[in-house]
Amino acid sequence: MHQPFVTVDIIEVCLPSGKDLPSSTGVISVLKKDVSAKLAATRSSDFEGEATDIFDHTKGKESGAYAIEGSWWCVDLGENHRLFITHCALRHGKEGGKTTLKQWQMQGSIDGRVWTDLDPSDNQLFSAPHPYFTGRWIVHGQVGAFRFFRILQSGRNSSDRYGIYLSGVEFYGILVMALPV
Repeated sequence: MHQPFVTVDIIEVCLPSGKDLPSSTGVISVLKKDVSAKLAATRSSDFEGEATDIFDHTKGKESGAYAIEGSWWCVDLGENHRLFITHCALRHGKEGGKTTLKQWQMQGSIDGRVWTDLDPSDNQLFSAPHPYFTGRWIVHGQVGAFRFFRILQSGRNSSDRYGIYLSGVEFYGILVMALPV
């Protein structure tokens, strides 16, 4: 059973730096330093690499899910953390820029079952540096505090196939933590 968020503590206001990845100012970077945090990554299927490769901000890796329509990657901030997201950064996970994510949707959830579509800015293109391209997007609209964030492939990638490849993710915004009741 999860702890109710009756009382919260704002533990971090995370703002994007001039760099997309690595960035020590993001939520993933903050939670990786917290030994009590239960940060987790999952994906729709395991093809190359590990799901947790998206937490390694030092370098890109070959990391992806099978070429199946509706592929996804999910980050769980842990039962004690929620994020009011303002920005996200993604790093592509296939060397040479092949199968770059083109059509995707970001979603947030409190429980990992019911998902809310979030609205990243329209300019959803990845850019240099080669070979693991990166991109950063502003998340618009009324956004609640979510525990889970999912990157859902909504169409074919740059190789006209399905399958999502990511080797880095970072989120920015206001991170809150449940306090013991």
